[in-house]
Amino acid sequence: MITIFTPTYNREKLLKRLYESLCNQTNKKFKWLVVDDGSTDKTKKWIYKIKETSPFEIIYHYQQNGGKHRAYNMAVKLCTTDYFFILDSDDYLSNDAISTLEKYIKQIDNLDFICGVIGNKFDMKTSRVIGDVLPSIKYCSGIELYQKHNFKGDTLRLYKTKILKEYLFPEILNEKFIYENVVFDKIDQKYKFLLIKEKLYYCEYQKNGYSNNSNTLKLNNPIGYSLSLKSASETAINFKKKVGWTILYIIWCNKMHIHNKFKCYKNKILYIILSPIALIFYIMKIPKFFFNIFK
Repeated sequence: MITIFTPTYNREKLLKRLYESLCNQTNKKFKWLVVDDGSTDKTKKWIYKIKETSPFEIIYHYQQNGGKHRAYNMAVKLCTTDYFFILDSDDYLSNDAISTLEKYIKQIDNLDFICGVIGNKFDMKTSRVIGDVLPSIKYCSGIELYQKHNFKGDTLRLYKTKILKEYLFPEILNEKFIYENVVFDKIDQKYKFLLIKEKLYYCEYQKNGYSNNSNTLKLNNPIGYSLSLKSASETAINFKKKVGWTILYIIWCNKMHIHNKFKCYKNKILYIILSPIALIFYIMKIPKFFFNIFK
């Protein structure tokens, strides 16, 4: 069975649209787990109302506002089904999404090297794919997808829950955001996905969402962003990209006065070699576009 996890914060109106798409599923043998990250609107009241007549099980958990990664950690801990599907509050599913995913679950259930299923997301208004179309291969890790195949775009992801329970996000005091690659890069180093092509997941990005507030998130969550840069540099397949990400990591840690940056970095020889270059770039305030030659 699949648990559909939706993190939410003051998204009552959008949740109603998502809920309608869940009610329209041809297969309703799933659980909807909503982790409310401190909403102050009427989300809680609405959830308890629909629970009474919902055609599928709804699990609602309210917690103090701490960011999407804390909501995710809680959801993984609460999940009791074999599969875990992330569905954001501003998105919705096609009517056959769960039925289709269950079909693919049968293909991967006994494959230990597979962590789940990955597919394209589609624009809610145009039905066009967001970013690139997934390559025509059967199995691929997330790292291989984005680096080896140069894929660009957001993706639908269904995971085996037992794997996610081994990889939770770090929870940093006074920070409320961490990029997903901090956890998912670790999973990608050990497992692959089954790639699918069906139109199952539709998106509508919000102006106040994470996608449109990148710079603010980085500045407000400096340690979390440093972990993202560190992970990107350590998992880079291309050496030029590894150099670029490492330089960015060193510069960011210096700029934000983050300690233990050297101690935490795996490739210490590369770090030592690139530190003088990073220092020069930092002092001279090299324009951001310069790093495009590395990335």
